[in-house]
Amino acid sequence: MYRPYLPDALFAHLHTEHALHSDSGIPGLATGNATIVFTDIQASTATWEACSSAMREALEVHNDVIRDCIAAHGGYEVKTIGDAFMVAFDCARSAVAFGLLVQEKLVYAPWPAALLELEHCSCTEDGPWCGLRVRIGVHCGEVDVKLNSVTGRYDYFGSTVNKAARMEGACVG
Repeated sequence: MYRPYLPDALFAHLHTEHALHSDSGIPGLATGNATIVFTDIQASTATWEACSSAMREALEVHNDVIRDCIAAHGGYEVKTIGDAFMVAFDCARSAVAFGLLVQEKLVYAPWPAALLELEHCSCTEDGPWCGLRVRIGVHCGEVDVKLNSVTGRYDYFGSTVNKAARMEGACVG
């Protein structure tokens, strides 16, 4: 579906096996240099206000899609904040492949009928969008990784994280 938008060099490598470059022993945990991804549902507040029961069901669908794609591309779920995810990857290729897979799976996800009646969630005539729209921002570079003693999960800090968050905020789902 998104093949026409990808450079040939990137597409050639998206479906190849990738090896984790982490010495942490934790699957998907990237350290040192990492690619950070932020996702966020576009217009989620309006969707909650317009149809909270459909949004509750749609959020479960969304979360399942995101987590399946994280697993498929060897990512590490850093945290969720509301309907947003922060994910770390050991390489940009895996992060980009994750983002493309998320967008493709969202189009074909089993959305509640009431959700699809909302203008900002309806299926487009040309086919590339249907259901929740999700913004995805990606940035790679050096990161600081620290164990959160309360959650038992690793968290990421630094300008790479900040830039990935700003990229997500500038996107349209």
